[in-house]
Amino acid sequence: MQSADQIWASIKASLHEKNCLDEVQLRPGASESELVELEAQLGVALPDLLRQLLMIHDGQDGAGLLFGSQMLSSKEIGRQWQGWREIEADGMNEDCAEFMKSSPAGVVKPMYNNARWIPLTHDGGGNHMGLDFDPDIGGAEGQMIAFGADEDTKYLLAPTFADFAEKAVEWISQASWDGENLESPTDDGFAPPAILRTAGGA
Repeated sequence: MQSADQIWASIKASLHEKNCLDEVQLRPGASESELVELEAQLGVALPDLLRQLLMIHDGQDGAGLLFGSQMLSSKEIGRQWQGWREIEADGMNEDCAEFMKSSPAGVVKPMYNNARWIPLTHDGGGNHMGLDFDPDIGGAEGQMIAFGADEDTKYLLAPTFADFAEKAVEWISQASWDGENLESPTDDGFAPPAILRTAGGA
């Protein structure tokens, strides 16, 4: 497994080659105290690799880096997680229960939202890729999933965050820059991205 330094070096080399490093707008690193505060808010311990990545670059402000979605900063992870708690309090899990599914079945709990789902990216429309600390019977704590406002089917993206990061580096290296966005020639507009579908059986 690559270290956080190696992962960011690979990503930035790919972005530099595509002449879009500045457009991604990587943020300065988060402090240890900011990550401790975030973990206390979320009630979970973040994967060590994620913490190390955030301490080098605390998310981004520009064009979507991770499969076309923007990588959230530590502050924004907490803000978006809290926003979902307000939606949850409005009874959305009960209202939407009959429409929720998991792919593969039995891996992600078929809920509208869950307090132990931690958003790490966003697409600007309320959809996320994030950590699942409350998996269904066939899943594993800490797996990466897709969830959000438009995601009636909750997809398994990777068994661990480290696996997700490895696929992200690969996706970025293969993607092209169209002047505004990173795009992969293998993606067809359907969730999840093609490179992540093996994990979910999609």
